[in-house]
Amino acid sequence: MSTAPSMPVRIFTRSREGLSFTSHVAHKLGLDVRPRFAGVSLSAPDAATAWMVALQIAAGEYRSPGLTPEAGWRVVDVGANIGVFSLWAERLGAEVTAFEPEPRTFASLVANVAGRRISPTQAALADRAVPAVRLYLSEVDSTRHTLVGKEIESGEPLSDFVDVPTVTLADVVGAGCDLLKLDCEGAEFEALLGADDDTLRRAQRIILEFHRFAGSPEVIVDRLEAAGMTVKVLWELESVGLIGARLGSG
Repeated sequence: MSTAPSMPVRIFTRSREGLSFTSHVAHKLGLDVRPRFAGVSLSAPDAATAWMVALQIAAGEYRSPGLTPEAGWRVVDVGANIGVFSLWAERLGAEVTAFEPEPRTFASLVANVAGRRISPTQAALADRAVPAVRLYLSEVDSTRHTLVGKEIESGEPLSDFVDVPTVTLADVVGAGCDLLKLDCEGAEFEALLGADDDTLRRAQRIILEFHRFAGSPEVIVDRLEAAGMTVKVLWELESVGLIGARLGSG
């Protein structure tokens, strides 16, 4: 039976992914420090969000064979939050276009990616072209804002909202990209199911977080396979999981 890596090994592994060794150690010691990722002292709406997102990416959640960004790739990051995935992809040599709808989080994204090969846009992913949509704001944490109108784990209705501009999947993919990353708190279902095959195929690879409160992951798997992609559920928990897809059978 395998054993979990020791704390020093985890810290070292995360530092290789871009999380500053010194900021991580200071955090573990209980000091009030910002995470530093890919050389950036991360701005965020709150400290908990900064650390949660930084640790998620540094732990390798999105590192998967054939789906890990490479030098020269065009990467599209939808649901970029404060930009840690974008910074990770850029650190690996990719050029990134990042989309985040919530105003305060978007301001942090802009600050974090300044001077990098990352282009930020404030927009939510919608299933059709409309000027704006209602983004419901979670009271739990700033990574759970959603278009669906319900708390993503409890299913409780959300009342606070802000109207935000939109983009469609065709907009974000454009003429094509090497990797499309989606983490849009339930909006992934309508966006993917509403897209035509040509739009989906312009993304050579897709890696997406699905949320069961918004639908069954099998529906997404079937849709991507019907578009000609090889699809795999990379991991899943009770309420959330990660799907990877590549164009063709390779």
